[in-house]
Order: sequence, then structure tokens, then C-alpha cells
Amino acid sequence: MKRLSMLAAMACFSACDKSGFSYDNVIDGGNVQYSLMDTLQVQMRTVQMDSVRTSGTGTGLVGSYTDPVFGKFTSHTTFRVGLPVTTTPELRAIYDSLELIIRPDGHYYGDTLPPQRFQVFQLTRPLLLPDDYTVLWSHQQFPIAATPLADVTQYIRPTSGNAVHLRMDDAKGIELFEMLKNKSDDLSNEDYWRDYFKGLSIRGVNNTAAFRLLMNDTAVVMRLHYHIAKETVEEKTVDFRMNLPELQFNSFTYDRGNTPLAGLKTGAEGLPGETTENRTFVQPLTGAVTRIDFPSIAGLQELGRYGRIMQAELIIRPDNGTLKDYPLPPRLTLTLADKKNIVVQGDTLSSAAGIQYGNLRLDKLYPENNQYSWDVTEYCRAMMTANVYTYRGLLLAAPFSEYHTQLNRLVVGSGGNRKYRAQLKIYYLLYQ
Repeated sequence: MKRLSMLAAMACFSACDKSGFSYDNVIDGGNVQYSLMDTLQVQMRTVQMDSVRTSGTGTGLVGSYTDPVFGKFTSHTTFRVGLPVTTTPELRAIYDSLELIIRPDGHYYGDTLPPQRFQVFQLTRPLLLPDDYTVLWSHQQFPIAATPLADVTQYIRPTSGNAVHLRMDDAKGIELFEMLKNKSDDLSNEDYWRDYFKGLSIRGVNNTAAFRLLMNDTAVVMRLHYHIAKETVEEKTVDFRMNLPELQFNSFTYDRGNTPLAGLKTGAEGLPGETTENRTFVQPLTGAVTRIDFPSIAGLQELGRYGRIMQAELIIRPDNGTLKDYPLPPRLTLTLADKKNIVVQGDTLSSAAGIQYGNLRLDKLYPENNQYSWDVTEYCRAMMTANVYTYRGLLLAAPFSEYHTQLNRLVVGSGGNRKYRAQLKIYYLLYQ
């Protein structure tokens, strides 16, 4: 029966348009049949990946917002500041203030119009890699003091290019100022300083937006202000700049209650597209990605002994009803994964130009025609003859360079979606 159904599909599509497609080393005519098949089953489901590595990206995520599809997201960033270059104020110096200066990089998620509240906490345990860890992950937390060093509510304009100044507790500022004047041992080297000043964490409080911050030694500064009263007031500063960028990381939580993803749990099964209105979901930073399988592709071998996939193209269509205020990600990748959704190495997705980022085609007149496409010819050829050990599925996600730092999200139609149907198009050559 399986062979008959596949042969029926071949007969049905043998007259399809093949313009723009070349058949290398094939002589036209004779007992050769060309077919375009575009109704092969595309099985899709949303799966939840494990914790995401977030350290050493040079990017901080701070704040919270509520997405109508993906739920509420909350994030804070943790980092260290190092010793200043200048450590000894003059004897007549008078303390003024202490502040933390941060700089948004222009990217944000949510509503930035209302004022935003931020708190800065000091860590109670030094920011160091735990034993047997080489990086830090999104689920990890470092304990913080009960009372914040800063609690500031203000308007944030992330695209203005302006730095954000968070006024910090004067008691801590005076303490640091006296330590500088008295040349405290805690300021004599980085090890002593780390034990005294263990690190900082910036956290949002009931925000309406999450902001992306630059995290480096020029963008993040804890600045102590003081002055010297002479004939005129001479204002001076001491800068404690962020250091050890490889230890800076983001921690986040999300609440998907009352959303289509409420039932999504970590594991191989995930949520089949059929249970989420024939849609699947992609937000790599929170671990939500789409898995794609072509369960009937092995049946192509039953069409005949001498057959070959000449070209295969995967087309994914975004659900335009979910895109308000959320632009389409400009790039998406396909990654090989085993049955447990563990990413594996392989070259069946590469192209002449290297990694395929998905060809995004936008149709402003008819947005329902928006689509991403990939050349999956080599992948489909390999999966035709794969066994239980060599079979690989596909994971739809963001490029690796963007995976750890962006909240870009996407809802796509699965193979059963009528309006935004995912398709696998195979150009097949069969010698009779």
C-alpha cells in the first residue's frame, strides 16, 4: 500500500512545472520521469531545550515584559567590577556620591513608555565559576544581599544612545571612599577586592520592558564622585570598571501559563503542532525551538530501484497574526538533532556558501506569502537511507551568534496548517 500511495503521488505531480531547475548529466527523453512532490508529510513540534549558556556574550538582559504568545519573561544580569587605576583621593577630598552607569545597546522587548524600576544588589558570594563548569548558564543564581545598593525608577529611552545612571547607596559610597583614602588592604589586589566586593546584579522590578545592555569595561562603570574645595571646587571621580567579562551572565525565568505553550516541558516529545492549532514556536533564548521531521521520506526508495532526489527545498511560513510589534527574525538556521533533540555534528545542511541562514522572502502586498526557505537536498538524500542510529531531525532556531543574546521569537505554521502550511518540495528523478 505504501508503494502504491507513493506511486500515485508521483503520477499526480509528474506534470508539475520544473522551470528554473536543471538536471545534471541526464539525457532528456526515454524512460525517465521527472516529478515535483510537495505534499510529503512535514511533522513539526515545539520542544523545550535545556538551560542556555549566557556568560561571556558581552550583552546583558535586564527587566521583564509579557508576550501574548510566549508569556512573561524576567531577566537580570550579574557581573564584577575591578579595582580602579587611581586609588588615593587627596586628604582634603570630600565625598559626593556613588553611581552605576550602564548603557542600553538599542534593543528592547516590550513597552518602554512607562518609567522602569531597577535595583542593584551586591553579591554575598564571589562571582566565580563553580567546580566542573567552564561557562555559566541561564538557570544559575548567585545569592544577593537583602537590601539593594540602588533602587531607581526612571524613564529609559534605549534607542537614544544615552547612558543610564543609577544612584547607589551613600553608606556604601562613603565606605569605599574611606577605604580609598586609608589605602585599605582590600584594595591592594584583585583577590582581596573580590573577597570584599563579590559582584553586582542588576534587576528589574515589575517592568513593562526588558532592555539589552552593553557589558564591557567602557559601558559599565561604578563611579565614585568627590570634590576638593580650593579657590574653586575641583570635581573628581574614581572608576571601578567591569572586568572579567567571561563571568558576566544573564539569569532569567519565564511563566507560560495561559499561553499555547503552557504544557511545554523539557523532553523529546514536546508539543506536536496538531495540539497547538497547527502551529509551532521558536524563541531560542528561553529554549523553545521547533523540531521538524519528514517521516515518509524513506518511502521514496519504493518508487523504483533507480531514483534520485535532484533537489529538495523546505519552506516555512510565519503566522502573520502573531507578528504585531514583533518583527520577523532576519535569519533562522536548521540544525541536525538526534531523537532526544541533542544537537549533533554533520554537513548535510551546508551549502557552497557555508551555513544556511534561511532565505527570507517578504511580500508586503500579500504578507501571507512571507516565507523562509532552505536547500535540504543533501539532508533528504541522507535520510532516505538512514537507520535508527543514523537518523537526524532538524531544529529550527536562531543562528548561534544570536542564540544567547536575543529574545526574537516566531510562530510558524506546521505541515497541517491551511493558511501558513510548511512544505517540503522534492524534485525527483526516476528511471523506469
